[in-house]
Amino acid sequence: MPSIAAHMVVAKIIGEKLNIYNKDFIRGNILPDVVNIDDSHHRLKGKYFLIPDTNYYKQSQDLSSLINLGYYVHLLLDKYYLEEYIPQYVNYKSIFENGRIYSEYTILNYKLVNMYDLDVLYLVDILNFNDVYVDTVKLEKNIEFLNNKTEDDLEVLDLGSFSLFLENISIRICEEIKIYASKYS
Repeated sequence: MPSIAAHMVVAKIIGEKLNIYNKDFIRGNILPDVVNIDDSHHRLKGKYFLIPDTNYYKQSQDLSSLINLGYYVHLLLDKYYLEEYIPQYVNYKSIFENGRIYSEYTILNYKLVNMYDLDVLYLVDILNFNDVYVDTVKLEKNIEFLNNKTEDDLEVLDLGSFSLFLENISIRICEEIKIYASKYS
């Protein structure tokens, strides 16, 4: 699963492109990583990883809700990241060993926050969201990761290929969800 900043980037790109960039859509994009639900990602066994079951989610949820649509976008990004980016650009076995991915995410988050001018304080609004069970520990940990200012170099992930992946996958996801988003534009 990509970093919290990656989800914010995709939400920003898609939200602005489809004119749905608001609190509900952003919340939906972040919720799978901060809710207190056992299977928040509706996972299926993939070839190497547990992959989000986006078809199940799409068929079981009302995607006319911007929160649900954002949640769906989150799951799509996770799916494409694990199925397409990791196998193509990363030695997937070593990146997930010993929590190595998380040190890379800390560095990557800082770079993405700056590159895409993301508003980290905006996430604090999720704490006031009462319709779901937000795990404040998970949320605070993600905010801490976003605020960790580090100039360290990435060792496994590549900022150039990753940001290009985020931009290209955002366009692809836009095509997949535009029918649901059209009622808001």
